[in-house]
Amino acid sequence: MSMITYFRRTGPDAVAELRRLAGDDPGRAREYADGLPGTHTDRAWAGLHFLLLDLNPPVDVFAPGDPFLILTADEVRAAAVFLEATPFTALAAGYDRPLMESIGVYPEDLWEADWALSYLEDAWVRLVPVFRSAAAAGEQVVAWRA
Repeated sequence: MSMITYFRRTGPDAVAELRRLAGDDPGRAREYADGLPGTHTDRAWAGLHFLLLDLNPPVDVFAPGDPFLILTADEVRAAAVFLEATPFTALAAGYDRPLMESIGVYPEDLWEADWALSYLEDAWVRLVPVFRSAAAAGEQVVAWRA
């Protein structure tokens, strides 16, 4: 089974509803969150996380949550500023296929593909606008893996 990370823009009322649903039925909470605007990074999340580690982001947008990672509006703004200022070429400079394979960056079977770096870039260009829009609207971001 593939693990995909989802990112959704939200406000305090939706966060309260997510927390309530998560306590009762995490599956229903994910269904609710899935209806919010946002994107996913497909299976690229761990590769992007690996590439971001050396760049010292102010917020770890790929941190695990239980069952959700809920970023405050301040964290979203800090992340958005960083993500906007970080071109994918900065991430690509840290791309090390043999190292990623040897330490088991998920998904292990992807990094040998010739298109792996463009796959990561594709996910990156979907992720940045979500944070830009959420920051501009003063929103929070909810993330989860499924």
